[in-house]
Amino acid sequence: MAIARLVFGGSELELFKLKSVYFTWAFLLLAIRDLVNNLRDRISSISLNLSSMKKRKVLVLEREKYRQLAYYTLRTTLHLLLMFYEDEVKAMDLIEKASDSLHYSPWKHLPFSLFFKLVGFEPPLLTLVVPKMLVANALAIAVATVAIWVGKYLILMVNVGRYLLTVRQAQAEGEHTFNSPPQRILIVHGSVGAGHKRAAQAIAETFALEHPQIKVEVIDIVDFAGETFNQIYKKGYLSLAEKTWGSHLVGYVFDNTNKKKPGTMSRLFQESFLLDFINYIFTFKPDVIVNTHFLSTEIVAGLRRRKLLRVPQVTVVTDYDAHAFWANHPCETFFVGQEGAVANLTHVNPMIEEERVIVSGIPCVPAFSKCPAKRTCVKNLGLVGEKGRPVVIITASGAVYEGRPSIFTIYEQALSCETGIEIVVITGRQKDLREQLSKIPVPERHFVKLEGFTKVMHEYMAAADVIVTKPGGLTTAESLATGLAMVIVNPYPGQEMRNTDNLLENGIAVKANDLYLLGSKLNSIVSDPSRLKRMQRQSKSYGDSGACFTIAEHIASGEYGYIDLTKKA
Repeated sequence: MAIARLVFGGSELELFKLKSVYFTWAFLLLAIRDLVNNLRDRISSISLNLSSMKKRKVLVLEREKYRQLAYYTLRTTLHLLLMFYEDEVKAMDLIEKASDSLHYSPWKHLPFSLFFKLVGFEPPLLTLVVPKMLVANALAIAVATVAIWVGKYLILMVNVGRYLLTVRQAQAEGEHTFNSPPQRILIVHGSVGAGHKRAAQAIAETFALEHPQIKVEVIDIVDFAGETFNQIYKKGYLSLAEKTWGSHLVGYVFDNTNKKKPGTMSRLFQESFLLDFINYIFTFKPDVIVNTHFLSTEIVAGLRRRKLLRVPQVTVVTDYDAHAFWANHPCETFFVGQEGAVANLTHVNPMIEEERVIVSGIPCVPAFSKCPAKRTCVKNLGLVGEKGRPVVIITASGAVYEGRPSIFTIYEQALSCETGIEIVVITGRQKDLREQLSKIPVPERHFVKLEGFTKVMHEYMAAADVIVTKPGGLTTAESLATGLAMVIVNPYPGQEMRNTDNLLENGIAVKANDLYLLGSKLNSIVSDPSRLKRMQRQSKSYGDSGACFTIAEHIASGEYGYIDLTKKA
């Protein structure tokens, strides 16, 4: 006999059978608590006059909490319905009496029974037993997902209608040409690797210096995508790229998708996860969109081809080789790092006109264009700067070599150089890594400085002669802007290998295919002053520290040559 019973709508339910719903109730209460905390953060952000970027992050988090609350409410409701309306569910031959689980025998139903009768085979009795809580969760996820998408589409349709009406009215009154100096700029990056974000920051900082009257908003498109897309697109890529077998898979996919422009199906799939981003465009109403990641370029181009959006866009390619993913039309201007990227874009998508692709270099923050002299940087940073002793920078990465972070092997190999050098290791925010490196003995012929997170990376690069690094687009651009010779380690197959090829072809870098060869590779450069100077001259001639100003001036001019798809050819 049950200790307690619960009466609901004239029916009784034994209380012990509700044990599987307790966790759902607990999560519901936690969701309510988190939402209340986030609302408090929102009030604080308004009262403290935080930046628009921080306020937007608070609002995004608040929206996620509302979704969680709606999901757990729906989950609890479905769970209780399964409990209270047990007889109705039982009538569908899904459950047995007094059970906390759903019992399902698929062989009793069509088309399984017909199939087995035709083949003359009687399968053994098999019943699937699924906890009601699991069924309730699955139903809640399915219903909540559909409801959220439908709601987003309805809101988006309203915003699109308002936007198009406003544009038509402005055009009718002669106030909108799409080729006038902008007042509102939306810069979109993607936090898949650091380079896209740093390029966006470089452009935003340039506008703050040169055109402070223009409102500039910088956003991360991944913030709008939700956790599922984030796991697949961002975390999935980064986790694969850091594994040996995974990096080769990334390289294979990179090469095999570099043959044609992005397809409609992939764009529609991405749009389904990025409805919040699309809605943000129609809410913010920018005069021009600047992309430092190809995903937003593709989304904006798709909206414009369907004549839903009428905003010019500019794309800044953040690698020296332009992958087919960047080749989206319409886009008024592409900024690329080197001449070869022009052919990459125009070959993949013939609709891209060659005159719309500008070789500007990849944008570094404005500080790289105003670096103090090398002697001044050496003094400011507390380096020894002894004549004839090259300064070598080593940057840490997440790569693993022989079961430990690769930075240890790279550092030990640098210490093995026969020529005396001054080594600066930049470990970022990894304090424990810096402490472990400090325990490694340093030969008397070398000087060492272990540096953590720094805001003066441009001064370290200006003070250095050689950098040992991965060839990411922005790291490479910053190295070239300061005229550094480069030693390439751990390049990811794909875009980083293409960057490496460009550096090797131009005599700017050497590549250590295996880390145990790094010491000899580095020593061959630092022990030969004439070779080192030659590599530095090539690096400086190939780089462009003023790319951010070139890009910002073009955007601020408003002379985009707007591609109007609403006009008949």
